[in-house]
Amino acid sequence: MKSLKLGLLAVSCVWASAALAAAPPTGTVNSRLLGTRAIVACDPVEKSCGVAVISFPAGISGLVPYGRPDVAVATMFYPSVDDAEAILSRTDAGDTPQAAIDFVFSVDPYADYRQLAAVKLLPDGTVTVGQRTGAENASHRCAVKGATFVVQANNMTTPAICDAMAVGFQHARGSLPQRLYAALKAGARVGGDRNGERSGVIRVWSAENEAAFYTHVLADAVVHGSKNALRELGVEMNRYQAGVAAPYASDLIPLDRDTVRDMKRVLRRLGYYGGRMDGAWNDAAEQALYDFNWNNLFFLKPTQVVGGVRRIDGPLVDFLRDADLDALAPASP
Repeated sequence: MKSLKLGLLAVSCVWASAALAAAPPTGTVNSRLLGTRAIVACDPVEKSCGVAVISFPAGISGLVPYGRPDVAVATMFYPSVDDAEAILSRTDAGDTPQAAIDFVFSVDPYADYRQLAAVKLLPDGTVTVGQRTGAENASHRCAVKGATFVVQANNMTTPAICDAMAVGFQHARGSLPQRLYAALKAGARVGGDRNGERSGVIRVWSAENEAAFYTHVLADAVVHGSKNALRELGVEMNRYQAGVAAPYASDLIPLDRDTVRDMKRVLRRLGYYGGRMDGAWNDAAEQALYDFNWNNLFFLKPTQVVGGVRRIDGPLVDFLRDADLDALAPASP
């Protein structure tokens, strides 16, 4: 934290001495490709914060999202690590996300070319948000602030994309990573990046999940240079949540007949299950699932009976529906 504060002091001095009407950043950056849509959110129940982003150029996973279990930041259009670290440092010092962003805009000579969003989870469980878009940002830009989230975008095919993402997030169910992904999908139904969408990232942090003893990263999915970036981002997210993350009760889904058949098919192909291939879950299928878990997953994810209904981890089901089965450990001889 000391290094962050020193960095903020140095950056502030440089910014404060710069001309307020600074010219746009120059060099070899190809500004034509700048354009991104993102959602930044915290969940006061899960005690988690995260960012979901999709864009055209590769590398946005290292340009846009910053965060920790109690705060998440997105820097867009002309991204800035200095801006992100300044926002994190000032919220640590007691600023609201909006106050921190407003301060950055007041001292950054390139503020007109920034789009910044931040969401903070406070110890008492309340959430505060902040957002600001510079005047020289790309056309078809938009932003929506909710109680626990911010959606922002620039260089889109339509500015209506922010409202669509906000509604998608609010109506979605499941853990925060699943709802962030739902917001990206909802946006895709009305528009997208003018250059196309080829790269994406979903990153969520939590300090109170069962996995926090090992990592504060609840979800981490990255896709670069793919024509099917949005779909592949979901596959990568489910792969991480199924394989590494502890399960969330909110991600449990009913084990209906179609899901049973899908699970039995995978377990049979991997050599774990040899029983009837119908839509009924039985003790042999449960044992096969346990054995698969033991050989492949960091946290065991058996089925559970909740309210008289047998349920199973949704990210695990979605992961296995798309999995490269050759990459999974088969049943032991």
